[in-house]
Order: sequence, then C-alpha cells, then structure tokens
Amino acid sequence: MQDISNKPARWPLIRQGIVFQFKLGLDALRDILMSPVSMVLIVFDVVMANDQQQSYFNRLMRLGKKSDHWINLFAVDSPNGEPENNKEAADSNVDFWISKIETVVKEQQVDGKLTQSGKDKLQQYFGKIMQNKDKPGSKD
Repeated sequence: MQDISNKPARWPLIRQGIVFQFKLGLDALRDILMSPVSMVLIVFDVVMANDQQQSYFNRLMRLGKKSDHWINLFAVDSPNGEPENNKEAADSNVDFWISKIETVVKEQQVDGKLTQSGKDKLQQYFGKIMQNKDKPGSKD
C-alpha cells in the first residue's frame, strides 16, 4: 500500500495540472480564432497595399504576443506563490486571476458551501477580467 501521509503533497501537483490544462485550452482557443483571422488580414493587407506600419496582420501579431504573456502557459505558479508587487503586471495574466478565484473558493470551503458574498467576489473578479480585455489601448 502507498503511504497515506504523501497524499497532501500530491494536491499542489494536481492543482498545477488542472491550471496547465485550463491554460492549454485558452491557448488552443486563441490559436483557433487567430488562424482564420490572420489569413483574412494578410489578404486584406495585400489588397489594400498596407505597409508594415499599417498592416493589420502585424497588429494581430502584437495582440498574439500580449495574449502569450496573459496566458503565461508554461509558468504554472505554486498555490502559495506570491503575486507580483506591480499590480498592473500582476493582474495582467491568468495566474493572478486563478489565484484570486482560488482564494475565494478556499474561504468559502470553511463553511462547506459557496455563500452569496463568495459568489459576489467571483463575479467581481470575472467583471474585472472582462474590463481588462475591453480597455482601450489593450488591443492594437
């Protein structure tokens, strides 16, 4: 039989695996969306004779680079990881938001259920995520 005392040590690995799978899903969704859009933008740039500065395709590439930073695929933080001190940098990636959501869920776990205040906090965080996506200047 396996040592029961080793079970709690497995949870951080399980958490990292779940976060990684979530990030892989986000990355795949981004790729699925960007592939056809990039082809259309290349054709559009060629037809409109856009130079490098005017290129919609190049703007898409910059957006893709920003999304790479936001998804942060291969940097799966440990559950006890400290968020970055720079608030703008810290809340500009998936790891920060997963940590926030995880904190709310852990707080509610003490009661054995998700209370209305916990639901409100989660809705607040999801609202902030959506606001960050819709900020002017966040897209090129």
